[in-house]
Amino acid sequence: MKEKSKDLITYVLRSQVRTEVLLSIANGQRSVQALLEQGSASESAIYNALSTLENRGLIYNSEANEWRLSGTGSIVGIFLRRQQKTNELIQTDPEFWQSHDVTVLPRSFQVDLAELVTGWVIRASETQPSLAVRELENRLEATTAACVVAPVYDERYLTALLNDCERCRLVVPESVLSALLGDESPVSDPSDGLDVRVADVSFELAVTDDSLLLSLPFFDGIYDMQTEFIAESDRARTWGRRLFEQIWTDAECIDDAH
Repeated sequence: MKEKSKDLITYVLRSQVRTEVLLSIANGQRSVQALLEQGSASESAIYNALSTLENRGLIYNSEANEWRLSGTGSIVGIFLRRQQKTNELIQTDPEFWQSHDVTVLPRSFQVDLAELVTGWVIRASETQPSLAVRELENRLEATTAACVVAPVYDERYLTALLNDCERCRLVVPESVLSALLGDESPVSDPSDGLDVRVADVSFELAVTDDSLLLSLPFFDGIYDMQTEFIAESDRARTWGRRLFEQIWTDAECIDDAH
C-alpha cells in the first residue's frame, strides 16, 4: 500500500537525492543503470529514493522494468523543473531581481517568469549613460513589427517605432498620451502607422521580431530607465506577446479615453 504525504512537493524537496531521481526520470533516465550513471548519490541512496518515491505514488515500475512518473509525479516534476528554471533566472542577475518590483506584472506572468531564463541584463554606466535606452532604440529601429508598453514618454522610442515598423502597437498611460499628441511630438497623429491605447502601466515591455525587452520599477515605484532585461528565445517572446495582448485587451482606445 502506498504511503501518503500531506505535501508531496515538500517531501521530495527535503531530499536532494529524491529530487534528482524524480527529475532524472522525468527527463528520460528510466532504468536503474541510467539513474546510477546520471546521479551524484550513492547506489544505496538512489535505491532508497526509488523506494520512497514509489511508496508515495510518485513513480512506478512499468512492465518493461522502467521507472516512470505517475500522474501525480508528473505534476510534481513540472513544479520542480519550473523551480529550477526560476532559480536559473534569478542567477542571471541577482542584483536586478533583488532590487526591482516584479509584482507590477499580472500575477499569472509573475508565476511564469521562468520563461525568461535565457535572458540577460544590460546597465547604463558613467561612461555609457544611455546604454539601456540605446539598446531598446536600436532594436525597435531594426524590427518590422513591435508591441510596446511605455510608462514614460521618450521621443527616441517613438521615433524608433515609426522608423520602418510596419505593424506597431503602443500602450501608454494618460500622461504619455498627452505628450504623444503634443505639438512637439515627432508625430501629431499616432494613427499613422502606430496603433495606440491607454492604460495605467508602470513597467516597460517591448516585443520585436527577435527579442523581448523588459524594464521594471524599483520598489519605491520609480521607473528604472538605466537597466534593460533582454531575452531572445521563442519562449520569452511568447511570454511577452501574451503579456502585451492582455494589457492591450484591457486598455482603452484613444477615442474612448478622450
